[in-house]
Amino acid sequence: MTGFAAQSGPIQRLVIVGGGTAGWMAAIYLNRIMRAFNRQVILVESPTLGTIGVGEATIPPLVHFFRGLKLDEKELMRKCSATYKLGIKFVDWAEPGKAYWHPFGHCGARIDNLDLFHFWLRRRIEAGSKLEYEDYSTQVRLGEAGKAPWPYGGASLIQETASYAYHLDASALADYLRDIATREGVQHLFGDVRDVALDQKGDIESVDIGGDRIISGDFFIDATGFSGRLIEQKLADPWIDWSRHMLCDRAVVMPLPRGEDFPPYTYSTAREAGWTWQIPLNSRTGFGYVHSSAHISTEAATETLIAQAGLRKARAADPRVLPFRVGRRTSFWRRNCVSIGLASGFVEPLESTGIHLIQFAIMLLSEYFPDRSENAALRRVYNSRMGEIYDAARDFIILHYYLSRREEPFWRASREVTLPDSLTELLELYDETSRIDSARLLLFPASSYYFILAGNGRVPRRTIVEAEQSPTSKLWHVLDRIRADGGVIADRMPAHKDYMAELHRTSI
Repeated sequence: MTGFAAQSGPIQRLVIVGGGTAGWMAAIYLNRIMRAFNRQVILVESPTLGTIGVGEATIPPLVHFFRGLKLDEKELMRKCSATYKLGIKFVDWAEPGKAYWHPFGHCGARIDNLDLFHFWLRRRIEAGSKLEYEDYSTQVRLGEAGKAPWPYGGASLIQETASYAYHLDASALADYLRDIATREGVQHLFGDVRDVALDQKGDIESVDIGGDRIISGDFFIDATGFSGRLIEQKLADPWIDWSRHMLCDRAVVMPLPRGEDFPPYTYSTAREAGWTWQIPLNSRTGFGYVHSSAHISTEAATETLIAQAGLRKARAADPRVLPFRVGRRTSFWRRNCVSIGLASGFVEPLESTGIHLIQFAIMLLSEYFPDRSENAALRRVYNSRMGEIYDAARDFIILHYYLSRREEPFWRASREVTLPDSLTELLELYDETSRIDSARLLLFPASSYYFILAGNGRVPRRTIVEAEQSPTSKLWHVLDRIRADGGVIADRMPAHKDYMAELHRTSI
């Protein structure tokens, strides 16, 4: 079979193996590129593999992704049972009884084009201020008050800057994107991969999906989840294991009934051997316990989750156990195949990075879109950048555990893991100068690091020189005004619960 293995020229046929959020995000986005040249995108989806469907939280870049696709946000939210997300509230992480926030967007406002953190730190050092850095965040003020990010029929700076995200039903999102993609010409096939054929160069030539159907293509995307059916099982790309850095290796998950309230943020609560999440959807609440099997049994983790949910027995909750491996690919793009989603890598969902890493991979591939030649230079750059963003996600997650002062065995062990050199260097620079190396800001802005570090009580010994130029009295007034303005905005906004009732046209 010669298939489509020509040596040069544009890609005529792109085959995506795997559906779900990863597959359909790739299909709708890349088809917009392919169809402009009358070229074909095929997505092969297993008829037997299901999805978890417990609710998923996201981060702000997804808003830009949807806007770029010109999707109707309100329609999308209704289809996906979505609510707004302004950040994450971490309960009992620093220590029992203490909470801190990772809100989205700038903290209050920038001063002299610098993050407010540096001026907050100066006031703390010079005047002994007891205010927390997060006290200047408008998103925190809105979250604590249970408010929507903008008024009915109006706009706000949060909306204009897209400094918000969503809680949504990921299965419903995949269905929504599938319907649009297939209307726009993506060919949708059902079948399980039985075999993968390579050509003489070692590129993937075709996949056998049963029923005498051999699907040939020029380029393939592996969206087959942890199995890595193409990238790992056939092309033998090695998996880089991160278990020496990150101890959690499974989750117990279950959906809960629709709650009475719809907080515009994700709850993350530290537990004995990991953490639980609560994600409020319009139709139900996603609930789960990410934990280390070396520190708590599956049965005990399930019992903890059931108790926290206020249920009497597991049968009422239908809990499911999901083992996972933390790590990433060595090469995300190997031969004529790119892996996305779980086939690419996995870090626990503490900071809601899963969908964003899919988005980043898709958009990066479009930036370095190949043809049918060797594409070695493109692969090198793509793999380097994907490795950097996965490593940044890893470091950001480890930071939460490393800073905790909890004393259970799991938490002590989490502080004793081997820190990646990149995270050690980040902390050393921060401690000394209050700066976050811009090379590390691939996933989150500097303010995100400041929220986590300051929220856990880790404060640099001095501030930067640039923040020492303003007169004290003027600077203190500016800080007070920024904080007051955040309170005024929060007071003016409608309740998130009421806003969701209007958006979803339901009565609460």
